Amino acid sequence: MTIRRKLLSFGSRSTDVRLGFGALDELPKFLSGAVGKPSRAYVLSSDDIDPVHVETVRRALVDSGFNAAVRCIAASDALGAETALAQYAELSAAGITAEDLIVGVGGDEACSLASYISRTWCGGVSCALVPTTLDAMIRCSTQMTPLTVSGGSLVSLEPEVSLVVCDLALVGDRPVEENGLGYALMCGAYLSESRACWDSLGTAVRGIVEKNETSLSDALSTTLTARLNIAKSVSPSARRALLFGHTTARALSACLGEGAHPYYLLLAEGMRFEARLAIDACDFSVDEVFALDDHLEDLGIGELSFDIDPAAFIETLRAERFRVANRFQLALPKYPGVIRLSSIDDEVLERHARAFIASRKPE
Repeated sequence: MTIRRKLLSFGSRSTDVRLGFGALDELPKFLSGAVGKPSRAYVLSSDDIDPVHVETVRRALVDSGFNAAVRCIAASDALGAETALAQYAELSAAGITAEDLIVGVGGDEACSLASYISRTWCGGVSCALVPTTLDAMIRCSTQMTPLTVSGGSLVSLEPEVSLVVCDLALVGDRPVEENGLGYALMCGAYLSESRACWDSLGTAVRGIVEKNETSLSDALSTTLTARLNIAKSVSPSARRALLFGHTTARALSACLGEGAHPYYLLLAEGMRFEARLAIDACDFSVDEVFALDDHLEDLGIGELSFDIDPAAFIETLRAERFRVANRFQLALPKYPGVIRLSSIDDEVLERHARAFIASRKPE
C-alpha cells in the first residue's frame, strides 16, 4: 500500500505525517530529512512495546547518519514529572543539542514525554514520533497527555513535532481492547469537523470493522485533519472541543476507582452522557445522539454497568472541571461541526445524571 504524506500546517510551523501499512520500511528515508545535518539522536521508548520496533527505529537512524542513544522507561512512570526531569540528565549525558533529534517510540505515554522534553531542552529540539498505538497516532501531533504533578495531570505543552510516522500494520488487526481509545477519539473528531464528515462516519466504521486497509488509512487522515482544525482555531472555546467526553470520563474514573475500567470505555460513556446533556443545553439533535451510540457500538465499544450515587457523581464532575477552570462548562456538541464550551443548568445536569446512572445499573 502506498505510504501517504500528510502535511499538518499550524501556521508558523508544520508536522510531516507519513501514514500507511508498512511505513516503518521506509523510515530511513523519512528520518534523513528530519534535521538539516544528521548527527546525534536520542530515542525514548517505553517498556510496554515490542523491542523489535525500537531496534527498527535505531537501525533506521543509523542508516540515516545518526549516532543513536536509546533509553527505555517504564510506561507506568512515563507521565511523571520526575521522569521528565530524569530525562534531562540523560539528554545531557548523550550530548544532545538544539541541532539534534529526539525520537519517541511507543504509545501515548512515550510520545507525550518525548514531545515535552523536546520542547524544553536547549530551547527546543527537533522531534520525530513513531506511535505504535492507534490513540497515539491520533493524538501525538496535536495534543500531549499532561505530566502528573502532586497527583494531578496538569503539566503540558502544545506539541511541536517535525515528523510523525504511523505504520498502520501495527494497529490494523488489533482488538477493540487495544484500539478502542483510538476509535472513540475518531468518533469525536468526525463529530467536530462538519456535517458531511459526520455523515461519512458510518461508511468509515463499516470499513474499519471489515479490516479494510484503505478505510483505516482514510479515517486516520480525516481524524488528523479534524483535530488540526480544532488545534489552530482562533476561538478558545472551539479549541476545547478536544475535551468532549473526557471530563465525564475522568469523573467516572474517580467514582468507580482509578484503573477499574479501561479508559476507552470511560471516554465512550463520557461522550454518550455529554451528548445527551447537549440535547437540552445546546439543542443538539436526538438523532445525532443515537447515531453516536450506534457508531460506538458498531466499533465494539459497549456500555458499562455501574451503580453510583448521582449526587456524588455530579460533585465529582464539578470538581474535575474546577480543577482546570474557574467556570463549570463542558465541551458539548451544538450540531455536527461545532463543539463548544457550554454552561449547563443545575436542573438539567441533575436530571440527566440521574437518568444516565439509572440506565447503567446492573440488572
